[in-house]
Amino acid sequence: MAMRMPFLIKRFVFLICMLIYRSIGMRLPHTFWPGGAVFSWSRMLLLRGMGCCVGRRCEIEPHVDIGFRPRLKIGNYCQINRNVVMKSVEMGDNVMIASGVVLLDRFHHFDRLDIPMTKQGVSKRKMIKIGNDVWIGQNAIIMPGIEIGEGVIVGAGAVVTIDIPTYAIVAGVPARILRYRNAG
Repeated sequence: MAMRMPFLIKRFVFLICMLIYRSIGMRLPHTFWPGGAVFSWSRMLLLRGMGCCVGRRCEIEPHVDIGFRPRLKIGNYCQINRNVVMKSVEMGDNVMIASGVVLLDRFHHFDRLDIPMTKQGVSKRKMIKIGNDVWIGQNAIIMPGIEIGEGVIVGAGAVVTIDIPTYAIVAGVPARILRYRNAG
């Protein structure tokens, strides 16, 4: 019984933090409001209570959807804007994620033709890894299991289906490398 208590307490804290985050925390105002840093700080505390690793001085804006079983590791000084969806993400420091970005962690199965796709289930979760000093533009979509290198810029509306090397600037559907930031 004594071994079970810490698990039950952790589970209880997780459930309370999840309930507060999804009902209130997601709807608190933007950080640019007067006293807005308190709202972002509140969201960070709730995410930590849910077992997410959140670094120092991050700005997490309203309506960031992290699902019901998040596996998040957010580095220091990151900015995550409104209407972002992310569930299984590991990001470095100084990452900027613009509004409307979707970071997917699984696919629907669709291989069988004898049963509807809605009944074929989903794949296992795949972690997305994002390096330090990355900027992901508005409404970009990152597919499951993708690794984005350090210093990358992902253009607005891009659909990233392949791993991106360090300092690349990518855009398009599907995303292609346009050039490198460190190319003289």
